[in-house]
Amino acid sequence: MTTKTKKTGFIAILSIIVLIVGYFIAKNSILNKIENSLSNLPEHIELQYKSIDLDLLNGDFKIKEALLTIKGKTTEKINTQLEFKTLSIEDFSYWNYWKNNTIDIENINVKSSKITHFYNKQVSSEDFNTQIKNQVKTPIYIETFSVENANVEIFDFNTEDVLFKSEQLNLSTSKIRFNEETLKTKIPLKFESFNFSANQTFYVLNDFENLTVNKIEVHKNNATFTDLKIKTKYEKQELSKHLKVERDYYDLNVEEIEVNDFATNFKNDSIFSFTTENVVIKQPNFNIYRDKLVADDLSVKPMYSKQLRDLNFDLKVKNVQIKNAFITYEEKVKQDKPAGQIKFTNLNANISHLGNAFTNLGTTKIDVTSKFMDNSNLKVSWDFDVNNQLDQFVFKADIGVLNASQLNQFMEPNLNIRLDGQLQKTYFTINGNSDVSNIDLKTKYENFDIIVLKENGEEKNKFLSGLINLFVSNNSNDQSDNFRKATAKNIQRVKHKSVFNFIWINIRAGLKEAML
Repeated sequence: MTTKTKKTGFIAILSIIVLIVGYFIAKNSILNKIENSLSNLPEHIELQYKSIDLDLLNGDFKIKEALLTIKGKTTEKINTQLEFKTLSIEDFSYWNYWKNNTIDIENINVKSSKITHFYNKQVSSEDFNTQIKNQVKTPIYIETFSVENANVEIFDFNTEDVLFKSEQLNLSTSKIRFNEETLKTKIPLKFESFNFSANQTFYVLNDFENLTVNKIEVHKNNATFTDLKIKTKYEKQELSKHLKVERDYYDLNVEEIEVNDFATNFKNDSIFSFTTENVVIKQPNFNIYRDKLVADDLSVKPMYSKQLRDLNFDLKVKNVQIKNAFITYEEKVKQDKPAGQIKFTNLNANISHLGNAFTNLGTTKIDVTSKFMDNSNLKVSWDFDVNNQLDQFVFKADIGVLNASQLNQFMEPNLNIRLDGQLQKTYFTINGNSDVSNIDLKTKYENFDIIVLKENGEEKNKFLSGLINLFVSNNSNDQSDNFRKATAKNIQRVKHKSVFNFIWINIRAGLKEAML
C-alpha cells in the first residue's frame, strides 16, 4: 500500500468519524434546543413527557407518553389537556424550511390519546381562530395526518357537565394546508380525503335533548351512524316541571342511518353547504309526548318550506328513504286521564328534492305508506315548493278501512267522546298556504255513532249524544256511489300550532261537512 493510498484511507476514515461525531453533536444540539423550547413555554402551557427521539437524517421526531396542559391566562383553570402515548412526525423537509420558509411534513401520527377540553361560552370561536392566525406565521403542509384510538371529553367550563364524549376515535386525512390563503377563510386550514370512526358518542343537543350514537363511520363521501338515539333528558312527568310553555318529549331510536355521496363546503367565508345523493333511515322508533296541561307556546310555527328556505346554510338532499318506521304520538289533556295515543306502524317514506339550494326550482315531494292505528292502510302524498314565499302546498291522503273505535284511545281521554262504526274509505286533498286552506273530502262509512261521555269519562251522556247524532248521518248509503263528499273552504291556520295541527283541522272540517 502506497503512502498516497494510506493518506486517502486515513482522510476517508477521519471524515466518516467527523460526520458521525458531527451528526451526534448536531442531534444533541437540536434536541437540547427542542427541550429548552418545551421547558420555556408560556406560563399557562405545561408539557410533561417521558422521552424525545430525533432521527436527524430522515427528519423524524417522536415524543412518548406526553401530557400537554393549557390553562386560562387569568383563571388558571385547566382549559385543555392532551395526553398521548406517542406523537410521531416523519420526513420533515429541511430543504423547504430553509429555502421556502415552509413546514413540510410527510406524516404525523398520534396514538392512544385522551383529549379533555372545558368549553367556555364566553370565548367565541372567532377569538380562537384569531389567536391561531396571529400565532402561526409559517405556511404548513402535511401529506397525511392520523389519530389512533383516541378518547375525547368536552365539559362545560362553569358547571363541569359533560357536553360531548367519544371513545375509540380514529381519524385520518391528507394534504393539509395552512397558509395565507386558508387563513382568509372561516376554517383556517384545508384538507382533502377524510376518514373517521368513533364508538359510544354522546352529545348534548340543547337544554332538553341528548344525542347518542353507538358507532360512527365516515369514509370519503359516505357515512354510517349505527344505533342512534335522541332522547329528552327528563322523563315525561318530570319534563313538565321544567317547562314554562309546551314542549314535546322525544324518544327516538334509529337502527342505522346511511348518508351516501355527500359533500361539504364553506362559501363566502361563512355559508356552509351540505349536499348528498341519498340518505337511508332504517327502522326509526319514535315516541312523542306532549303535556297539554302546560301553557301554550304562542310563538309562530313556520311551515316546513319556510324552515328550509330560512336555513343559514345551503342544503341539497336529492333523496331520503325512511324504512319500517314506528311512530306514536301521545297527548295529555286531562289531569285525571291517561294520555291519548295515535300510532303509525310499518311506515315507509320517500322524500325527494329536500333542501334550499337546488338550481332547478322543483318541488319537494313526500310519499308515505303506513298502517294507521295498527289496521288501516294509509297513503300520503305531500308537495311543496321551498322557494314559494306563500308556502303553498298540496297534501293528499287515502285512508283504508278504519274502525272508529280504534280512535277512542285518543278521543276518550282528550275529547270525552267515544266513536262507533266504520270508515270504509276516505280520500281528501288539502290545498293551502301558510295562512289558509281548502279541503275536498269524500268518505264511505257505516253505522257511525258519536257518544258523548259524562265528566267521569265512563258513562254515556244520552242527551248530548242523541242531540249530536240527530245532525250526523249514520252512513253514506244515501249517496249514489255510497260516498259522502264535501268541500270546506277558508280554513284558517292557527299559527302558533304545528303544521300537523293545520292538517288535522282541515280533516275535521271536511268530515264535519260530509257527515252533517
